[in-house]
Amino acid sequence: MFFVLIIFTFLTWLVVRQYQKVSRLPPGPVSLPLIGNLPQIIYYLYTTGGVVSTLDLFRKKYGNVFTLWVGPIPHVSIADYETSHEVFVKNANKYAEKFHAPVFREMRKDIGILTTNGDHWQEMRRFALFTFRNMGVGKDLMETRIMEELNARCADIDKAAVNGVTTTQAAEFFDLTVGSIINSILVGKRFEEHNKKDFLKIKEVMDASFETFSPFDMTMPVWILKNFFPRRFKKMLYGQESSKQFAAKEALRRIDDIKAGRYVIDENNFQDYTDAFLYKIQKDGEDKDYNVESLKTMILDLWITGQETTTTTLISGFNQLLLHPEFMEKARAELMEITGNGSRHLSLSDRPNTPYLNAVIGEIQRHASILNVNFWRWNNEPTYMGGHMVDSGALVTAQLSALHVNETVFEHPEKFDPERFIRDEKLLQKVIPFGLGKRACLGESLARSELYLIFGNLLLSYNFKPHGELSTREIMPYSAGKRPFKLEMQFIKV
Repeated sequence: MFFVLIIFTFLTWLVVRQYQKVSRLPPGPVSLPLIGNLPQIIYYLYTTGGVVSTLDLFRKKYGNVFTLWVGPIPHVSIADYETSHEVFVKNANKYAEKFHAPVFREMRKDIGILTTNGDHWQEMRRFALFTFRNMGVGKDLMETRIMEELNARCADIDKAAVNGVTTTQAAEFFDLTVGSIINSILVGKRFEEHNKKDFLKIKEVMDASFETFSPFDMTMPVWILKNFFPRRFKKMLYGQESSKQFAAKEALRRIDDIKAGRYVIDENNFQDYTDAFLYKIQKDGEDKDYNVESLKTMILDLWITGQETTTTTLISGFNQLLLHPEFMEKARAELMEITGNGSRHLSLSDRPNTPYLNAVIGEIQRHASILNVNFWRWNNEPTYMGGHMVDSGALVTAQLSALHVNETVFEHPEKFDPERFIRDEKLLQKVIPFGLGKRACLGESLARSELYLIFGNLLLSYNFKPHGELSTREIMPYSAGKRPFKLEMQFIKV
């Protein structure tokens, strides 16, 4: 009897404690002690068919700011632009500390920029931004690099043409284009015929690893993954390690060349990010931030931020344009007019004069919305968000996947309609694929330049037709990030 009383008292305490915590948070489904909303989340993932539809369902039911308990930790999602901007831009310093999944921390050992906080993250971000600015990211020099790689890929397409038509996998074309751009920035090497197979092989490994990650993997303690899902854990670890070794291969070769006297860094003319990082080590010596392991991890982190999101957006974008050719033709007509009927390539300086192309790219980014679940930030003090109390200890995020399908912001969000941004120019600022605040994507400037120049100049040079089926279905609807449809298309020279 005494034992039953103890159990009853303990359960009562858990319920009362849970109720007290819930009262200091935005609304959400009824949660249970310890397991939170996991039963509802699993049920709705199954019945709605994916992460985004589940989040959208909760948003519609509980409002634009809602709470889901993942186990014992409350997760507050913000699904409207104004509140997101208020929290993560106006109060940016309060939300610079990101929650990192235990499995990521285990793999990265608190090194790099994607899965770190504090002084190391700030130093790595500051150094990368400073180096990229000096290399011309977002300026004319970077436009030159982007166009060189795009022209090289187009030359391959033209060479492979049969009767003026080249059929290719969109993923291979865009992976090589974007991969060469970021690789030249990081290690000074582009991908050509002799090494593209190695790139595509390791990219396949990276994709397989990326597709393995799910919200489950991002919340479970590492010991559970290691002991109960060892094959899954080893697959993720193998993908990360293989990708890091490949991405840093040229940097490691350069270190050997420097030691052997075959390569000398010109401090007045760094060729790439690796030059700048190794010169910093040469000048000041290795420390906890600047060392070979940090360089390898940073190259992979920057490669991921500069490669994955841009490639996925390009593939998703051409899939949408092939499904809606009328928008592709309107964009091409605008481009022909401002480039003298295609007599020159489209330049970044043309942006103010291409409102229709800007609208098309904005709608592509809204639909692509790469992250199914956005990165979480720690809320370290009680505050108000969208009129709701949010207690300290909660995780908060601008839930971009739910924001981009919010019908109160984007009318008929399921439709692909670039002209919504022509009707309301201010609406474009509410498409925020790169996030907000201090933890916004480091590669935003480069990615925006790539998307504009690649979409624009391909539309000037080619007509496009699908080869095989088209679809907007999600390949991995339960994963943390979206994967694009396997698109095969035809390039037809204009």
